[in-house]
Amino acid sequence: MADKTKLVEMLKKRNPLIPQREAVTPVDLYTKPQTVKATNPQGYNKSIQVDKTTKPQVVKTTNRQVDKPTNPLVDKTASSRVEKYTTHLNHKTIKAVKRYALETDRKDYEVMQEAVGEYLKKRGIPIT
Repeated sequence: MADKTKLVEMLKKRNPLIPQREAVTPVDLYTKPQTVKATNPQGYNKSIQVDKTTKPQVVKTTNRQVDKPTNPLVDKTASSRVEKYTTHLNHKTIKAVKRYALETDRKDYEVMQEAVGEYLKKRGIPIT
């Protein structure tokens, strides 16, 4: 035992810059947060629950983004509303549609809409 106490003393002398650590107490998750009585500006008391273990959270209620159309050149009224639709095409066909859309400075879905519209018009199918 004497050797052990000498060792502890020698270690303290060897490194005096390290302070003693404080003991950390574990948090009990099953206890209720403390209730604090606070006085509000009207003068009456009101019980407020305070949880001292968590940081206060900031609630952002406003959205600072401004709604802008993705392409201002395209007039999207209620009658020309676009709905997403998926289909399968050959790789060469997709490449050709994208190339044509790039050359005409349009979106690929606009090219496909025009092509399908002309196809249905030739077949006598009305687009409403």
